[in-house]
Amino acid sequence: MTDQSMLSGNPAGKSRWFNAIDPISKLLLILDMALLSFASTNLLLETGLITGGLLLLLFSKVSSTTVKALGFSLFLIFTMLVIQGLFYSKNQTVWFSIIGINFYKEGLIYATTLGSRVLVIILASGFFMVTTSISENAKYLEQSGLSYKTVYVLMSVCYILPEIMGNMRKIQQAQRVRGVNPQKTVIQKLKSVLPVLIPLVIKTLDQSMTRSISLQLRGFDNPNRKALKSTNRYRLVSGLHIGLTFAAIILIGWKLWTKISGLL
Repeated sequence: MTDQSMLSGNPAGKSRWFNAIDPISKLLLILDMALLSFASTNLLLETGLITGGLLLLLFSKVSSTTVKALGFSLFLIFTMLVIQGLFYSKNQTVWFSIIGINFYKEGLIYATTLGSRVLVIILASGFFMVTTSISENAKYLEQSGLSYKTVYVLMSVCYILPEIMGNMRKIQQAQRVRGVNPQKTVIQKLKSVLPVLIPLVIKTLDQSMTRSISLQLRGFDNPNRKALKSTNRYRLVSGLHIGLTFAAIILIGWKLWTKISGLL
């Protein structure tokens, strides 16, 4: 990662359909999908939202991070199905039995609804992460009127975890090359992380400080500096913002009305 990559990185490759959608619209889309998922208990609607999220990923691009997040969420959902199918407080109807263990319909439906909401959020967030670079977010936020320092702080927070993971991989590879900490078991992996944890965090913060100084020396902190312009041409920005915001307000109002009606 170069010193300027945070705020001046250029998007790689040809422009695709998702490059015409601005970052704020993508975030509002995530919000609307999550609100719709939480406002409804209809499994058909949840299935439609999950299908929509999968299609967004398939027609954009799928990253290894998204696949790992989906794998973990599927394991979590399976655990929820087992626990709620057995011990949900409203269980009444036995749906099926396995080696004498009864699984109840109410608990399984409840767990499926919760799991569907998790998948909707993971898929929608994954679409945002794989189609929107940090540099694109930085340019768009600065063009929207945020100060350089505010944008830099926000983007620095986004970079901290990837930098820590990248530095950790380098350290672990160096250890394996030297024959130190073979990391064949989970305990060995934990032992290899703990001794380097504090130096790792210090190194990451030092890299952030070095990058900040470098950007200041290159004039990025100049109040008269022109904001970086994004190479992407966003379409229907105002219409998407208004439509998605209006949809979010309706969904929030619908959820509040449902709650109030249930109490009456």
